[in-house]
Amino acid sequence: MGRSSAAAAARIARQASKLKAMVRSHSSRTDENFKVGVEIELCLIDAKGEPVNAKPAIERLRRYHDIDYEYGKCQLEYKTEPVSFDRLIRLNSQFEEFIEHLDMVVNRVFKRDVFPVFLGANPSPHVLKGGLVTRKPRYLQLARWQRRLPDIEIDGQKIKALHAAAAIQGFHLHLQGKNPNFTAQMFNHILNLIPAAILLGANSRLFAGRVFSLHEPRIYLYDQTEQQNSGFPGIPRYLAGVEDYIDYIVSRKPVIAKDYFGLVKERHDDARIRLNTGFYRVETRVMSVQPTPKTMMALTEFFAGYLHKAIHEERALRPLASIREERQAVVRSGFNARTHFNIIETVRSQLDYARKGLANLGVKPDFLGILEKRLENRTTAGEYVANMWQSKYGDREHALQEVVWNVWQKTKSNSPIA
Repeated sequence: MGRSSAAAAARIARQASKLKAMVRSHSSRTDENFKVGVEIELCLIDAKGEPVNAKPAIERLRRYHDIDYEYGKCQLEYKTEPVSFDRLIRLNSQFEEFIEHLDMVVNRVFKRDVFPVFLGANPSPHVLKGGLVTRKPRYLQLARWQRRLPDIEIDGQKIKALHAAAAIQGFHLHLQGKNPNFTAQMFNHILNLIPAAILLGANSRLFAGRVFSLHEPRIYLYDQTEQQNSGFPGIPRYLAGVEDYIDYIVSRKPVIAKDYFGLVKERHDDARIRLNTGFYRVETRVMSVQPTPKTMMALTEFFAGYLHKAIHEERALRPLASIREERQAVVRSGFNARTHFNIIETVRSQLDYARKGLANLGVKPDFLGILEKRLENRTTAGEYVANMWQSKYGDREHALQEVVWNVWQKTKSNSPIA
């Protein structure tokens, strides 16, 4: 171990010790529960399907919103302000305001047709070229690491890890717990919802100018690009408390991280506990950004409603091995997944449980029906995009423009497409 690596390891160990002491001191803390925030990643492409450098849009959008750069030059990230759960409808309004400003900014700063894409997977056939990594120190360090990784094979096509990482986006939901113990329980029960969230919230199968066979290629690519450092958390048992999670994080080898919080950030697990905001929050990462705010709200209601009822009633947790198996099956096969359990019935019962949990919270479920309809029809927004691409495919550039334009119109009008 080099001198810098040894120093980073010592720093991480000291931070972990201090965080554990903080957790113990907050055992009786009572914060506002289920305060909700969201991070949304998207990319920009032009009418010819070329990735567009997002920098001018980012700088202009920062006048209105919390916007940041992402790994790929054509990507940007939008963060909402956390809202109280009893004002959840405000989150939908924040999404709509952002999309309105995004549309205005894109029209003003670019001198050609440019389309924002919220599908999780960049549909551009040009996105697997080199030179698309944002020139920021952290991203350049990650790129140097990823250049050494083996190619990923998917449906007979080999993709460089470096290129895939610059071409996939996500939707991250943050839920606040009232104290460390409650937050650990949230984390445990969220793991039980991972297969359902992947099934119902899958991104587009259209990636890099091709429709792939997997139900959720984005997650498969993420898992592979980081050599299994991403994915379902590698915990051997459910958390007894947040201290167990801290031990899990420090047990993992850093890539470029120099402190504990960097170590958490570079692990793209399905769920992770965030301790750097002054509050105790769980972040879920399995859902792709959907084409409309309403479908993102549906996933928010699903998680919060289920968690409230499951924690209050001390609902039994399912075996971790079973959830890992279901996750793999759903990523590959979606509604046709075959496991030891009937995935359709499992998800149906979880949606029903979430609806009851929302009622117990005194919240009218305005959006949950979107997910119930998806389950009934066995379809997602991703399938809509794949079917539209296949129906129009001939002139690939023209087909791509039509698909992206169609979805962007749905996004602007907040009209769910599945």
